[in-house]
Amino acid sequence: MFVQYRRYSPIGEYLRLLIMKRLYQGPAPVEEVDQLARRAVEKLGVRYDWRVWPRLLEREVAVRGGVAELTKAGRLIYEEARGEVEEWLRRLGLPPP
Repeated sequence: MFVQYRRYSPIGEYLRLLIMKRLYQGPAPVEEVDQLARRAVEKLGVRYDWRVWPRLLEREVAVRGGVAELTKAGRLIYEEARGEVEEWLRRLGLPPP
């Protein structure tokens, strides 16, 4: 099976992991995910448009009726890659998501 993976900036990967971590617990209103992304970028103190999170996660997250949830692909990616991504982000000096 061939899986195509896009690589994003460290901040983009941070947001992807943070949002997938939250949605792994269950669906959330889009407003909650927006706030989570905005607070994370502000906390990191970087200039980054947090509003791009839907594009960063277009395969991993489905938004229906104002509610975001992980897709099957999103669950699999989170379960399989979270440790590696967390380690990579740690080596870059970012706090754990």
